[in-house]
Amino acid sequence: MNAGLADAPAGMIGEGVADPRARLMAAPMSRFQWMAVLLTVALCALDGFDVLAITFAAPAIAKGWGISKAGLGYVFSAGLLGMAGGSFFIAPLADVLGRRPLVLISLAMMAIGSFCAALAGNIPILLLARVFTGLGVGAMIAVINPLGAEYANERRREIALSLLNIGYPLGGVVAGFVAAMLLPAFGWRAIFLTAGVLDVVMLGVALLLLPEPMAFLMARPRADTLARANAYLRRCGHPPVEALPAAPVRQAAPTVQLFRDGMAALTIKATAIYLLYVMSLFYMQNWLPTLVADLGFSPAVSAGVAMLMSLGGIAGGLLVGLLASRFGLKPIVAGAMMLGASAIVLFGLVPADLLLLRVAAIVVGIALFAGMIGNYAVMSRTFPVRMRASGTGFVIGIGRLGSVLSPIIAGTLFAAGLGGMNVSAVMAVPALLAGLLLITFPVGAGERA
Repeated sequence: MNAGLADAPAGMIGEGVADPRARLMAAPMSRFQWMAVLLTVALCALDGFDVLAITFAAPAIAKGWGISKAGLGYVFSAGLLGMAGGSFFIAPLADVLGRRPLVLISLAMMAIGSFCAALAGNIPILLLARVFTGLGVGAMIAVINPLGAEYANERRREIALSLLNIGYPLGGVVAGFVAAMLLPAFGWRAIFLTAGVLDVVMLGVALLLLPEPMAFLMARPRADTLARANAYLRRCGHPPVEALPAAPVRQAAPTVQLFRDGMAALTIKATAIYLLYVMSLFYMQNWLPTLVADLGFSPAVSAGVAMLMSLGGIAGGLLVGLLASRFGLKPIVAGAMMLGASAIVLFGLVPADLLLLRVAAIVVGIALFAGMIGNYAVMSRTFPVRMRASGTGFVIGIGRLGSVLSPIIAGTLFAAGLGGMNVSAVMAVPALLAGLLLITFPVGAGERA
């Protein structure tokens, strides 16, 4: 027995005791479990709003402050740098302190960063605000994906994760709608003020309603674990248990475990796939409104076109969830990634026709977000529960650290005189490579281990 369980009540731990996690995984999902999954959808939507707020505000900021495209690339990258730090350094605490406390901390950081961005009077302050927002968003994204996997049963896990990650483009749709409505009358600062208010509201909701999942309760037992586990079971409509199975022996720090016992190759390959794909994804997310504005359209119209990319992302997320449950996760996600690469090139070829731009934005959103949402499902099956938040955080952290270069590379290419068509063709290559690499990835190997 672990030393950390010395204060556990008698009868709490027992060899050969039925595992309530297995009961939850096999039983139909309760209303309480679906409510928990929907909360993760709302949290992911808030992530999408906070991340994409800068992309919708960027054309107006560039016009008002006279920022070049190269400078705009650094503004975009500031949030990505923060997201890398949040995923890499803050998210692993969720495997120690719990999923719920990290969600609350992340929301508080996102709110502070958004309000500071709204009040920024110069580029350095705006950059710092975006880094701070990114820290919260990066930790949040890494934590809510394990949450979605742990709230769901075995049969509905892919659907739950697809719904969860549909929240990200849904947040983009809301951010685009808010930008299109507020930019003409109130300017770009109103977008960040709205984000901060939404962060504070969701902090209150999570404080009241977000539960700690059963998987984490049992992976990190303490004196009141039996009572907390039974409370969770009752809320799911299951009878309480008199004892819990013996807890796993505490091992090294979760991040260290990612490179032990056969996990190193999986971790490195999952990181490479994510890094390559987000380079292409964040190119389109950050630069699409500017690409449209360069064709002669106003910031508000550009925001509306970008919103359609997020709307297409919702459809892509639903589609990948439905198809993956029928045809398998890996072929659907790999195909979506390669289709996403093609869609990026396609968007670069579209002329200054608003209808064609809107259709192309929807196609890009369907393909790119199907690949990204499917990739999060792949990650949820790559790491065992004891290191799931750490593994997801490591992959996202390193991937986002690499993706910081994406807006900068694109901005440099634009500044060098390349047009949108050529830059888009270059930035589509990483997504193609990610899809090819995923074909050889053993999906589910870490979870089985």
